[in-house]
Amino acid sequence: MIDTLTLKETFESNGFSATQASSLSHAMHELAKDKAHLATKEELHLVRNELKNDIKEVREEIKDVRGEIKDLRNQMTNLWDCLKDLRKEMTKDMENLENRLLHKLTYRTMLSQLSIGTILVTLMIYFHQQ
Repeated sequence: MIDTLTLKETFESNGFSATQASSLSHAMHELAKDKAHLATKEELHLVRNELKNDIKEVREEIKDVRGEIKDLRNQMTNLWDCLKDLRKEMTKDMENLENRLLHKLTYRTMLSQLSIGTILVTLMIYFHQQ
């Protein structure tokens, strides 16, 4: 146990004011009283080892997460490539559809014109015979 009065007098004789010496001696007394609450070296080593293990586990989890992120990036790249290929195929299909429609419209237009021409020729022959 610390003798606070002697400690206070020692502080005062070394140039501390009475309030400073009193406060400091009371603080030292409180510290000496609460030594039971302080950790021992063994406890500190145990906590240090636990923290090291926790840090090691966190580092391993970070590695796992980085691996998962890498896999996700690869999957996203593959999806983008698939989308690009799909877009190319859709563009080709649209061009083919346009060509087929154009062909059918051209064919039908030609048939219509031939039909009209045939009708006109038939009408001309009919009226010419009368």
